[in-house]
Amino acid sequence: MTEREELERAITALDAQRVTLGDDVVDTMIAAAREKLSVLKAQRAVEQRKQVTVIFADVSGFTTMAERMDPEEVRDTMNAIWARLDAVIIAHGGTIDKHMGDAVMAIFGAPTAREDDPERAVRAALAMQKEIRGWGSETDKLESTISIRIGVHTGPVLLGPVGATAEYTAMGDTVNLARRLQQTAPVGSVIISHDTYRHVRGVFSVWMMEPITVKGKAEPVSIYVVLRVRPRAFRLTSRGVEGIETRMVGREAQLAQLQKALRAVMEKRKAQVITVVGEAGVGKSRLLYEFDSWIALLLERLAHFKGRADEKMSSMPYFLIRDLFSFRFEIQDNDPAVVAREKLERGITEFMGADGVEKAHFIGHLIGFDFSTSPYLRGILGDARQIRDRAFHYITQFFTAVAQRNPAILFLEDIHLANEGSLDLIDHLARECRHAPLLIVCLARPSLFERRPSWGERQAAYTHLDLPPLSEESSRQLVAEILRKVNQIPLNLRDMIVSRAEGNPFYIEEFIKVLIEDDVIVKGDDHWQVRAERLTEIRVSPTMVGVLQARLDRLRPVEREVLQRASAVGRTFWDGAVVRISESVGGRMGREEIRAVLQALCQKELIFRRDESVFAREQEYIFKHAILHDVTYESVLKRLRRAYHAQVARWLFERSGERVGEYAGLIGEHYEHAREMVQAAGWYGRAGKQARNTYAPEAAIGYYQKALALLLPDETSEDLETAEVYATQRVSLYEGLAEMLLWQAQYTEAVEACTAMREAAEASGDAVAQACAWNRLSRTQDAQGDYPAALESAGQAEAISRNAQRTNDAAKVELARALFRKGWGFYRLGDAEAALELGEQALALSVKLDTQREMADSLNLLGGVHSLLGHHGNAAHYNARAVALYQELGDRERIGAMLNHLGEHARLRGDYNAAAALYQEALKTAYETGNRNGEMAFLSNLGGARVGMGEYRVAEYDLRRIIRWAEIAGQGGWLSRTYRFLANACLGQGKVDDALTTAQRALALGQEVGAPTLTGAAWRTLGMVLAEAAKTTTIGGQTRDAVSCFTESIQTFAAIGAEGERARTLREWARYEMDEGDLARGEAMWQEARNAFARLGMELEVERMKGWGYAHPEYAGV
Repeated sequence: MTEREELERAITALDAQRVTLGDDVVDTMIAAAREKLSVLKAQRAVEQRKQVTVIFADVSGFTTMAERMDPEEVRDTMNAIWARLDAVIIAHGGTIDKHMGDAVMAIFGAPTAREDDPERAVRAALAMQKEIRGWGSETDKLESTISIRIGVHTGPVLLGPVGATAEYTAMGDTVNLARRLQQTAPVGSVIISHDTYRHVRGVFSVWMMEPITVKGKAEPVSIYVVLRVRPRAFRLTSRGVEGIETRMVGREAQLAQLQKALRAVMEKRKAQVITVVGEAGVGKSRLLYEFDSWIALLLERLAHFKGRADEKMSSMPYFLIRDLFSFRFEIQDNDPAVVAREKLERGITEFMGADGVEKAHFIGHLIGFDFSTSPYLRGILGDARQIRDRAFHYITQFFTAVAQRNPAILFLEDIHLANEGSLDLIDHLARECRHAPLLIVCLARPSLFERRPSWGERQAAYTHLDLPPLSEESSRQLVAEILRKVNQIPLNLRDMIVSRAEGNPFYIEEFIKVLIEDDVIVKGDDHWQVRAERLTEIRVSPTMVGVLQARLDRLRPVEREVLQRASAVGRTFWDGAVVRISESVGGRMGREEIRAVLQALCQKELIFRRDESVFAREQEYIFKHAILHDVTYESVLKRLRRAYHAQVARWLFERSGERVGEYAGLIGEHYEHAREMVQAAGWYGRAGKQARNTYAPEAAIGYYQKALALLLPDETSEDLETAEVYATQRVSLYEGLAEMLLWQAQYTEAVEACTAMREAAEASGDAVAQACAWNRLSRTQDAQGDYPAALESAGQAEAISRNAQRTNDAAKVELARALFRKGWGFYRLGDAEAALELGEQALALSVKLDTQREMADSLNLLGGVHSLLGHHGNAAHYNARAVALYQELGDRERIGAMLNHLGEHARLRGDYNAAAALYQEALKTAYETGNRNGEMAFLSNLGGARVGMGEYRVAEYDLRRIIRWAEIAGQGGWLSRTYRFLANACLGQGKVDDALTTAQRALALGQEVGAPTLTGAAWRTLGMVLAEAAKTTTIGGQTRDAVSCFTESIQTFAAIGAEGERARTLREWARYEMDEGDLARGEAMWQEARNAFARLGMELEVERMKGWGYAHPEYAGV
């Protein structure tokens, strides 16, 4: 039966299966079969040599079935089987070559060839196995014994008519080897040859079998069992010259180290980060390719993730991490926003269950998928740091969950191009996933350490794997590998290549390609020749750039032109963008002609075609090497560059659709290169806002500064309207810049940005923006510790917003903020009464405006003021109201902070048990949101509550742990309190020397940050220690005893009106005086302290002071 007859029969059989398979499936399969049939009818029966992939499959159990069934039943059963299997082959793009009883032969690559024919064939083979298993489950017990064995091989065949019927078929050694593999295959399996495997490496999980001996082959043939398709597999491109697959040379030790690391991760279930470091072209990607090939042969299942940093996208916040998730979950950059969000959510919940929905929203928002309408983020969109911290925490939980199923491996390429946020996250994963079986392999150039000189230092999980240049011996081996079809390589040629390459494999390959293009080396099918007479004519540059320029010069003009246009897009580019550039400059080539040129460039190994594209319906390509991209781009005339970049910007805008904001920075960069400065500034400003929303302050600062540099005011211009528009744009840009500088603690620069914002607001006549600028300046000055200046700026904001509120509702919101900031300034300066009045005004106005954030902030201020005044009941009331508002806003980080405040109120009024419970609740919230700073501060306060309960040993352990964490992290203005608690814990255990050292440290830190509440408490604790030790100490050049320390504490608390804390100091001083024998003075102080506690409603403290029982556990002075 001819192939035409086979196809016609298959179409008829499929049509009869509509009830079983459904119309949609049948129509799809029949359409594919008819397309093949039309090609065959039009095809001339001429002989041709072609590379194809051949499938051989035979039915096992056929003989047993035939013995027990009627011949007609046997015929009908086999027809049903072949109808199903033929349909699978056709649906995957294959052609039925022939049926031979209980066997079938199929070809992929003829009559029409595709680049992925080997992959299609293997996928078809797996689908055939699945189909036959499904068929068996649908039939009776007798027929379900049927199974199939499949062999797959890729190689050259002769295609042409055979025999009297002139049947068009494939012949040759490739067909014979495919048949041999099928005969070797275990029942129910798919066996592939190495020639097929090298085309599909990385796509399937395989198991290497013992090589088989084949008649006519000098060496045993390597074969593999295909187990399954790898989940979201990725293919790494192997380097080669003219289709020759070379073995890796000179990197055996590094490969062994990677293999050992993976084994250790799997066995010890502890994370490792390996950074492979080497110069351009030295073989980092090839090492990763070989490592992944080794992994593919492991029987253990691994969860794979892959991301690559890109120079063009380096300023996009968290682009490397975004690429990691986009690749795994098949998110394309022109997917509608809702589709992209659904894919991310579905992918994360697959590993994390229903709890993953909220976490997916935080992760997605961080990496640029806009989740601003999410109910989980609605109330905290202005708190980008909280979103960032929680997203980091949830990403940690995600990869921990992934690794709990199967060991996980992350391949991160070119991290020297990654932005700071992405590098911070890698560090975070290494630290927080340290007890998970997770291996992170990073590829980087040495320039990484110019930005991050301490990358991986002091972390046991990190390993640096250096790739030095190849040795001369290894370089000679590589030359011999590439030129193995040359019978005798001239020594002078080999030595010339080796000496010029200086150990760089990429140079060796490119040099040899130049020699082939210059006909110094002449290719043949089986043998290559070196034209010795031309060796003296070789004129190849000794530099990498020179060699690549020579290759560009040897291209056909149309190839060079297309490659140059592609280089304007970036190292990664899309055919549609190249088409757009070509159309804009009057090019005559359409998409198909350009794709043909790109295919030719692929064959010359200047670019590679990627299997997946971030833009649907666009083919994605990548330059073979970053150096090649740079050399190509530098060859483009500058006047053409501007035109090219303008078209790329417009193409990106159109193709990105509603998610264009994610590409704002890249579009701005292309517009800047096109010299369209106003457009560029607008896109940079948009990119800055995007970076701000994902807490990437470094990237945001860069974008805002770029935009402002493009919108400098023109003092000579008389166009007042344009000047006003520019000023309005600058207001927004300076506002964003000021906030980002504040986040980065660049206070001087932030003050300058606030001032520039105010000046731009004045130039545009925008009173609300002026008030906003003053409020931002006040906040910045507060962070600087310049409280008088912060108070003055808040006053300016109040005056301007009061005047503007009559005609502008937005000014009323700024007024509420100004009142809050002014009240906060007085609170900082210890003027509790003024702070209380302003806090009440701010609360009343924000209630009237129904602005929840301002209401919550005002309640927080009032809680702090009442606490300062010792009104702990009122303070708790205000903070509880703030908690309720933050709960409505979904601001879990501020909820944790408020729970901590409530704990503080309980501790300060002496209810240590209630305080401990609240601190523990705050700790739980901090842990769940990834707020490490909060964790440390809240655990520190819990230590203080435990001291109050007399649990000194437990408290000491936790407090020392907190101090270690905080000092490593460089955090903790609150560490003065931690040291004070630790001093009390040591004192309670009789460790007087330790108590003295830590009390002195508490005082020094309190004085350093200029916080009177901290210094006052530290003086008290120091006085307690000196009283117990009966000694003096030197502080700031002055000799101090217990009395002088208590005096300093009393004066400090009196100055700020902190009556409760003053009473605590009085009580400790009273104890000292009574111990020293001055009972009258001690009793007077004791009574004064008791009366103060009673007046403040601190009933627990009053209860503790009944009688004269003043042992340490009762009055720990915390």
